[in-house]
Amino acid sequence: MSNQSSPGVPGADLYGVLGVPPESDLKTIRIAYRRLARDNHPDRGGSAEDFHRIQAAWEVLRSAESRAAYDRTRRDGGTGTGESTDDVDAVRYGPSGTWAAPSGRNRGSSERGAQRTASGAAHLPPEYRPALSDPRPLSLSLTSQRVHGEFRSHGLFGRSRVQRRHERTIEVLQRHVLDELPAARLFNDVHLDAPTVDRRGRRRSSGGERAEHVVVCGDRLTVVFALEVPTPAASWDGQVLRAAGRSLALPDVGAQARRLRETLTQRLLDERGHEVVLTVDHQVMLHSPDGSLLSPVVEASRGGASAPSAAGRAARAIVGQLGTSPRANVVDRHLLGVLRDQLASPDET
Repeated sequence: MSNQSSPGVPGADLYGVLGVPPESDLKTIRIAYRRLARDNHPDRGGSAEDFHRIQAAWEVLRSAESRAAYDRTRRDGGTGTGESTDDVDAVRYGPSGTWAAPSGRNRGSSERGAQRTASGAAHLPPEYRPALSDPRPLSLSLTSQRVHGEFRSHGLFGRSRVQRRHERTIEVLQRHVLDELPAARLFNDVHLDAPTVDRRGRRRSSGGERAEHVVVCGDRLTVVFALEVPTPAASWDGQVLRAAGRSLALPDVGAQARRLRETLTQRLLDERGHEVVLTVDHQVMLHSPDGSLLSPVVEASRGGASAPSAAGRAARAIVGQLGTSPRANVVDRHLLGVLRDQLASPDET
Protein backbone atom coordinates (compact mmCIF):
# COMPACT_ATOMS: atom_id res chain seq x y z
CA MET A 1 0.00 0.00 0.00
CA SER A 2 1.32 3.40 -0.86
CA ASN A 3 0.67 4.93 2.56
CA GLN A 4 2.43 2.13 4.41
CA SER A 5 5.68 3.02 6.16
CA SER A 6 8.43 0.47 5.69
CA PRO A 7 11.29 -0.70 7.90
CA GLY A 8 14.90 -0.33 6.84
CA VAL A 9 16.44 -2.80 4.46
CA PRO A 10 17.42 -6.26 5.77
CA GLY A 11 20.86 -6.17 7.31
CA ALA A 12 20.53 -2.57 8.47
CA ASP A 13 21.39 -1.86 12.08
CA LEU A 14 18.53 -1.69 14.56
CA TYR A 15 18.29 2.10 14.43
CA GLY A 16 18.05 1.86 10.65
CA VAL A 17 15.26 -0.71 10.92
CA LEU A 18 13.19 1.79 12.92
CA GLY A 19 14.35 4.73 10.80
CA VAL A 20 15.80 6.74 13.69
CA PRO A 21 19.31 8.08 14.33
CA PRO A 22 21.40 6.33 17.03
CA GLU A 23 21.24 9.37 19.33
CA SER A 24 17.42 9.27 19.49
CA ASP A 25 15.76 9.25 22.89
CA LEU A 26 13.43 6.46 23.98
CA LYS A 27 10.29 8.47 23.21
CA THR A 28 11.36 8.97 19.58
CA ILE A 29 12.26 5.29 19.23
CA ARG A 30 8.94 4.22 20.75
CA ILE A 31 6.93 6.44 18.38
CA ALA A 32 8.82 5.08 15.37
CA TYR A 33 8.33 1.50 16.54
CA ARG A 34 4.59 1.90 17.10
CA ARG A 35 4.08 3.51 13.70
CA LEU A 36 6.04 0.83 11.86
CA ALA A 37 4.52 -2.03 13.86
CA ARG A 38 1.02 -0.74 13.09
CA ASP A 39 1.67 -0.17 9.39
CA ASN A 40 3.52 -3.46 8.86
CA HIS A 41 1.37 -5.78 10.95
CA PRO A 42 0.42 -8.93 8.98
CA ASP A 43 -3.26 -8.23 9.69
CA ARG A 44 -2.87 -5.02 7.65
CA GLY A 45 -1.08 -6.62 4.75
CA GLY A 46 2.48 -6.41 6.05
CA SER A 47 4.90 -9.30 5.89
CA ALA A 48 5.71 -11.41 8.93
CA GLU A 49 9.43 -10.96 8.23
CA ASP A 50 9.23 -7.15 8.28
CA PHE A 51 6.99 -7.15 11.34
CA HIS A 52 9.42 -9.27 13.31
CA ARG A 53 12.44 -7.22 12.22
CA ILE A 54 10.66 -4.18 13.63
CA GLN A 55 9.73 -6.00 16.82
CA ALA A 56 13.24 -7.40 17.22
CA ALA A 57 14.73 -3.91 16.90
CA TRP A 58 12.35 -2.57 19.55
CA GLU A 59 13.04 -5.46 21.94
CA VAL A 60 16.71 -4.49 21.98
CA LEU A 61 16.40 -0.69 21.95
CA ARG A 62 13.57 -0.31 24.49
CA SER A 63 15.78 -1.43 27.38
CA ALA A 64 18.61 0.82 28.54
CA GLU A 65 20.71 -2.24 29.40
CA SER A 66 20.33 -4.10 26.12
CA ARG A 67 20.57 -0.86 24.11
CA ALA A 68 23.85 0.03 25.80
CA ALA A 69 25.20 -3.45 25.11
CA TYR A 70 24.10 -3.22 21.47
CA ASP A 71 25.73 0.20 21.12
CA ARG A 72 28.98 -1.26 22.46
CA THR A 73 28.72 -4.06 19.92
CA ARG A 74 28.26 -1.50 17.13
CA ARG A 75 31.29 0.48 18.29
CA ASP A 76 33.38 -2.67 18.58
CA GLY A 77 32.45 -3.84 15.11
CA GLY A 78 30.22 -6.65 16.38
CA THR A 79 32.78 -8.22 18.70
CA GLY A 80 30.68 -7.76 21.79
CA THR A 81 33.72 -7.12 23.96
CA GLY A 82 32.31 -4.23 25.93
CA GLU A 83 32.54 -4.24 29.69
CA SER A 84 29.70 -5.73 31.67
CA THR A 85 27.33 -3.47 33.53
CA ASP A 86 26.59 -3.49 37.24
CA ASP A 87 23.24 -1.74 36.78
CA VAL A 88 21.45 -4.80 38.16
CA ASP A 89 23.09 -4.02 41.51
CA ALA A 90 21.52 -0.57 41.64
CA VAL A 91 17.84 -1.46 41.77
CA ARG A 92 15.37 -2.65 44.34
CA TYR A 93 12.07 -4.38 43.75
CA GLY A 94 9.28 -2.52 45.50
CA PRO A 95 6.21 -4.16 47.02
CA SER A 96 3.96 -2.42 44.50
CA GLY A 97 5.82 -3.93 41.57
CA THR A 98 7.85 -0.81 40.82
CA TRP A 99 11.60 -0.45 40.56
CA ALA A 100 13.69 2.18 42.29
CA ALA A 101 17.37 2.88 42.81
CA PRO A 102 18.67 2.58 46.38
CA SER A 103 20.77 5.32 47.89
CA GLY A 104 24.07 3.51 47.43
CA ARG A 105 25.69 0.75 45.39
CA ASN A 106 27.47 -2.31 46.58
CA ARG A 107 30.27 -3.03 44.12
CA GLY A 108 32.39 -5.03 46.48
CA SER A 109 31.10 -8.57 46.12
CA SER A 110 30.31 -10.81 43.20
CA GLU A 111 29.60 -14.50 43.16
CA ARG A 112 31.74 -16.88 41.20
CA GLY A 113 30.24 -17.80 37.85
CA ALA A 114 28.36 -14.51 37.48
CA GLN A 115 31.15 -12.77 35.59
CA ARG A 116 30.35 -14.17 32.15
CA THR A 117 28.79 -11.54 29.92
CA ALA A 118 26.57 -11.95 26.90
CA SER A 119 28.28 -12.55 23.58
CA GLY A 120 28.02 -10.27 20.57
CA ALA A 121 25.46 -12.67 19.07
CA ALA A 122 23.14 -12.13 22.05
CA HIS A 123 22.50 -8.52 21.02
CA LEU A 124 21.99 -9.14 17.33
CA PRO A 125 18.41 -9.05 16.01
CA PRO A 126 16.64 -12.35 16.72
CA GLU A 127 16.92 -14.96 13.96
CA TYR A 128 13.88 -17.20 13.70
CA ARG A 129 14.27 -20.87 12.80
CA PRO A 130 12.36 -21.99 10.85
CA ALA A 131 11.67 -18.70 9.10
CA LEU A 132 8.49 -16.83 9.97
CA SER A 133 7.14 -17.40 6.47
CA ASP A 134 6.43 -20.97 7.65
CA PRO A 135 3.34 -20.97 9.92
CA ARG A 136 4.60 -24.13 11.61
CA PRO A 137 5.54 -25.20 14.21
CA LEU A 138 4.32 -22.17 16.18
CA SER A 139 2.01 -19.30 15.33
CA LEU A 140 3.26 -15.77 14.79
CA SER A 141 1.69 -14.50 18.02
CA LEU A 142 3.12 -17.31 20.15
CA THR A 143 6.54 -16.95 18.55
CA SER A 144 6.48 -13.26 19.49
CA GLN A 145 5.33 -13.88 23.05
CA ARG A 146 8.13 -13.48 25.60
CA VAL A 147 6.49 -15.13 28.65
CA HIS A 148 4.53 -18.38 28.46
CA GLY A 149 2.53 -20.27 31.07
CA GLU A 150 0.73 -19.35 34.25
CA PHE A 151 0.65 -20.54 37.83
CA ARG A 152 -2.80 -21.61 38.89
CA SER A 153 -4.19 -19.96 41.99
CA HIS A 154 -5.54 -22.37 44.60
CA GLY A 155 -6.41 -19.81 47.28
CA LEU A 156 -9.75 -18.11 47.88
CA PHE A 157 -8.51 -15.05 49.74
CA GLY A 158 -6.07 -13.18 47.56
CA ARG A 159 -2.53 -13.96 46.56
CA SER A 160 -0.59 -16.50 48.59
CA ARG A 161 3.05 -16.14 49.54
CA VAL A 162 3.93 -18.70 46.86
CA GLN A 163 2.04 -16.70 44.23
CA ARG A 164 3.83 -13.51 45.23
CA ARG A 165 7.18 -15.31 44.99
CA HIS A 166 6.32 -16.54 41.51
CA GLU A 167 5.28 -13.06 40.41
CA ARG A 168 8.41 -11.51 41.84
CA THR A 169 10.64 -14.08 40.13
CA ILE A 170 8.94 -13.50 36.78
CA GLU A 171 9.41 -9.74 37.21
CA VAL A 172 13.13 -10.13 37.91
CA LEU A 173 13.61 -12.51 34.98
CA GLN A 174 11.73 -10.21 32.61
CA ARG A 175 13.62 -7.08 33.60
CA HIS A 176 17.12 -8.49 34.02
CA VAL A 177 17.24 -11.47 31.66
CA LEU A 178 14.65 -11.08 28.90
CA ASP A 179 15.38 -7.38 28.47
CA GLU A 180 19.09 -8.19 28.21
CA LEU A 181 18.65 -11.09 25.75
CA PRO A 182 16.14 -10.23 23.00
CA ALA A 183 15.85 -13.84 21.77
CA ALA A 184 15.16 -15.24 25.26
CA ARG A 185 11.78 -16.61 26.30
CA LEU A 186 10.43 -17.54 29.74
CA PHE A 187 8.25 -20.59 30.43
CA ASN A 188 6.50 -21.02 33.79
CA ASP A 189 5.39 -24.25 35.50
CA VAL A 190 6.90 -26.72 33.01
CA HIS A 191 6.45 -30.51 33.16
CA LEU A 192 9.79 -32.31 33.10
CA ASP A 193 8.37 -35.33 31.26
CA ALA A 194 6.64 -35.44 27.90
CA PRO A 195 2.83 -35.56 27.82
CA THR A 196 1.23 -38.92 27.13
CA VAL A 197 -1.40 -39.82 24.54
CA ASP A 198 -4.49 -41.79 25.58
CA ARG A 199 -6.37 -44.40 23.52
CA ARG A 200 -8.43 -41.70 21.83
CA GLY A 201 -5.34 -39.79 20.77
CA ARG A 202 -5.84 -37.04 23.33
CA ARG A 203 -2.76 -35.55 24.95
CA ARG A 204 -2.49 -35.81 28.72
CA SER A 205 0.03 -34.05 30.92
CA SER A 206 2.59 -36.30 32.54
CA GLY A 207 1.41 -35.23 36.00
CA GLY A 208 4.89 -35.59 37.46
CA GLU A 209 7.49 -33.15 38.72
CA ARG A 210 7.57 -29.66 37.27
CA ALA A 211 10.16 -26.90 36.96
CA GLU A 212 9.00 -23.54 38.29
CA HIS A 213 10.67 -21.46 35.57
CA VAL A 214 12.62 -22.29 32.42
CA VAL A 215 14.42 -19.59 30.44
CA VAL A 216 15.49 -20.50 26.90
CA CYS A 217 17.81 -18.60 24.57
CA GLY A 218 19.11 -20.25 21.40
CA ASP A 219 20.21 -23.78 22.25
CA ARG A 220 20.66 -23.10 25.97
CA LEU A 221 18.17 -23.27 28.81
CA THR A 222 18.26 -22.51 32.53
CA VAL A 223 15.91 -24.10 35.05
CA VAL A 224 15.17 -21.60 37.84
CA PHE A 225 13.85 -22.21 41.34
CA ALA A 226 13.22 -19.28 43.67
CA LEU A 227 13.02 -19.11 47.45
CA GLU A 228 12.48 -16.31 49.96
CA VAL A 229 15.15 -16.20 52.67
CA PRO A 230 14.10 -14.36 55.87
CA THR A 231 17.62 -13.26 56.87
CA PRO A 232 20.17 -10.92 55.24
CA ALA A 233 22.81 -13.67 55.13
CA ALA A 234 22.89 -17.38 54.35
CA SER A 235 25.49 -20.09 53.86
CA TRP A 236 25.90 -22.74 51.16
CA ASP A 237 28.17 -25.78 51.37
CA GLY A 238 27.40 -27.14 47.93
CA GLN A 239 24.44 -29.20 49.13
CA VAL A 240 22.59 -27.42 51.94
CA LEU A 241 21.43 -23.81 52.19
CA ARG A 242 21.28 -22.51 55.78
CA ALA A 243 19.78 -19.33 57.18
CA ALA A 244 18.86 -18.33 60.74
CA GLY A 245 20.39 -21.53 62.08
CA ARG A 246 18.26 -23.91 60.04
CA SER A 247 18.46 -25.59 56.67
CA LEU A 248 16.13 -24.50 53.89
CA ALA A 249 14.62 -27.17 51.66
CA LEU A 250 15.62 -26.97 48.02
CA PRO A 251 14.60 -29.27 45.18
CA ASP A 252 17.35 -30.95 43.19
CA VAL A 253 17.32 -28.33 40.44
CA GLY A 254 20.34 -29.94 38.79
CA ALA A 255 18.42 -33.20 38.44
CA GLN A 256 15.46 -31.26 37.06
CA ALA A 257 17.74 -29.71 34.44
CA ARG A 258 19.13 -33.08 33.38
CA ARG A 259 15.68 -34.63 33.18
CA LEU A 260 14.30 -31.75 31.14
CA ARG A 261 17.25 -31.92 28.75
CA GLU A 262 16.64 -35.63 28.17
CA THR A 263 12.95 -35.04 27.51
CA LEU A 264 13.46 -32.11 25.14
CA THR A 265 16.30 -33.82 23.27
CA GLN A 266 14.17 -36.91 22.65
CA ARG A 267 11.11 -34.92 21.60
CA LEU A 268 13.12 -32.77 19.18
CA LEU A 269 14.74 -35.92 17.77
CA ASP A 270 11.29 -37.43 17.19
CA GLU A 271 10.06 -34.19 15.58
CA ARG A 272 13.06 -33.30 13.44
CA GLY A 273 14.59 -36.68 12.75
CA HIS A 274 18.06 -35.69 13.95
CA GLU A 275 19.65 -35.08 17.33
CA VAL A 276 19.72 -31.56 18.73
CA VAL A 277 22.39 -30.69 21.29
CA LEU A 278 20.98 -28.64 24.16
CA THR A 279 22.79 -27.19 27.16
CA VAL A 280 20.61 -26.96 30.27
CA ASP A 281 21.90 -25.15 33.37
CA HIS A 282 20.15 -24.43 36.64
CA GLN A 283 20.03 -21.57 39.13
CA VAL A 284 18.49 -21.00 42.56
CA MET A 285 17.32 -17.41 43.03
CA LEU A 286 16.96 -16.05 46.57
CA HIS A 287 14.54 -13.25 47.41
CA SER A 288 14.71 -11.04 50.49
CA PRO A 289 11.61 -9.82 52.34
CA ASP A 290 12.51 -6.16 51.71
CA GLY A 291 12.86 -6.59 47.94
CA SER A 292 16.59 -5.95 47.71
CA LEU A 293 18.25 -7.57 44.71
CA LEU A 294 21.51 -7.87 46.65
CA SER A 295 20.20 -9.68 49.71
CA PRO A 296 20.70 -12.24 51.11
CA VAL A 297 24.46 -12.40 50.89
CA VAL A 298 25.47 -16.04 50.50
CA GLU A 299 28.70 -17.31 52.03
CA ALA A 300 29.60 -20.25 49.83
CA SER A 301 32.22 -22.78 50.83
CA ARG A 302 31.59 -24.35 47.44
CA GLY A 303 30.46 -21.97 44.74
CA GLY A 304 30.07 -22.28 41.02
CA ALA A 305 27.72 -20.68 38.54
CA SER A 306 24.72 -22.52 40.01
CA ALA A 307 25.24 -21.66 43.69
CA PRO A 308 22.13 -20.02 45.23
CA SER A 309 22.38 -16.26 44.83
CA ALA A 310 20.44 -13.11 45.62
CA ALA A 311 17.99 -12.22 42.87
CA GLY A 312 20.16 -9.64 41.11
CA ARG A 313 23.26 -11.81 41.04
CA ALA A 314 21.23 -14.87 40.04
CA ALA A 315 19.83 -12.93 37.08
CA ARG A 316 23.35 -11.98 36.00
CA ALA A 317 24.44 -15.61 36.29
CA ILE A 318 21.52 -16.67 34.10
CA VAL A 319 22.46 -14.09 31.46
CA GLY A 320 25.98 -15.53 31.58
CA GLN A 321 24.69 -19.08 31.20
CA LEU A 322 22.44 -18.25 28.26
CA GLY A 323 24.03 -15.31 26.52
CA THR A 324 27.51 -16.68 25.84
CA SER A 325 26.29 -19.07 23.15
CA PRO A 326 27.11 -18.18 19.53
CA ARG A 327 23.43 -19.00 18.89
CA ALA A 328 22.15 -16.59 21.54
CA ASN A 329 20.19 -14.60 18.95
CA VAL A 330 18.38 -17.67 17.58
CA VAL A 331 14.70 -18.24 18.34
CA ASP A 332 14.18 -21.97 17.82
CA ARG A 333 10.48 -22.26 17.08
CA HIS A 334 10.52 -26.06 17.31
CA LEU A 335 11.98 -25.84 20.82
CA LEU A 336 9.46 -23.17 21.85
CA GLY A 337 6.63 -25.36 20.57
CA VAL A 338 7.82 -28.36 22.56
CA LEU A 339 8.18 -26.27 25.72
CA ARG A 340 4.68 -24.86 25.30
CA ASP A 341 3.41 -28.42 24.96
CA GLN A 342 4.85 -29.16 28.41
CA LEU A 343 3.27 -26.23 30.23
CA ALA A 344 1.11 -27.24 33.18
CA SER A 345 -1.16 -24.22 32.66
CA PRO A 346 -0.86 -22.71 29.18
CA ASP A 347 -1.93 -19.09 28.96
CA GLU A 348 -4.96 -18.24 26.89
CA THR A 349 -3.05 -16.50 24.06
